[in-house]
Amino acid sequence: MASDREGSPAASNASGGSADDDPSASEAAPTRADGSGTSDGVVPATVDDASGYGLSLTLIGGVLLALAYYGYIAVTGPQTLGRAIPGPFYLLVFALFFVLELFRSRGRGAVAVVRATVLALFYGGLTAFAIEGSVYLWRNPSTALDGYAGVTVLAVSLIVAALAYFLYLSALESSAVEN
Repeated sequence: MASDREGSPAASNASGGSADDDPSASEAAPTRADGSGTSDGVVPATVDDASGYGLSLTLIGGVLLALAYYGYIAVTGPQTLGRAIPGPFYLLVFALFFVLELFRSRGRGAVAVVRATVLALFYGGLTAFAIEGSVYLWRNPSTALDGYAGVTVLAVSLIVAALAYFLYLSALESSAVEN
């Protein structure tokens, strides 16, 4: 019977072999994804280690991207940015994303601040346009309903979000292998 430790991402990182290997032997000598030994105990993340947090952000990002598309249409067309809610609330959204990501960050220092800033700008911008798009769609539902355009926009947005997350994981994996 497999223990909970064997099924965790940390356990899959801790050993280079299969689940049938002796777990006590793999804990003594952690290995890299390429099978080589390491003395610092750091094992690069693999695509198999995609977290629930990352997948959640991908799905949320896909929905926000779809709504942001309609927000872009609204802002470049009939309405201005800030019509749905006052501007200071958008700043609050940016601040919330920044604080959440900064405190969630595993690392400390400049990298954590840069990562929190980038995430706050990206998801904050998406959220601002998504709010505008939601109000636009509320007032003009035919925009998304005619010819099921909204379904197509959502499908493309989910694919773009998933590809972006996949590229992010690939970049992390390739930088970890180079180090």
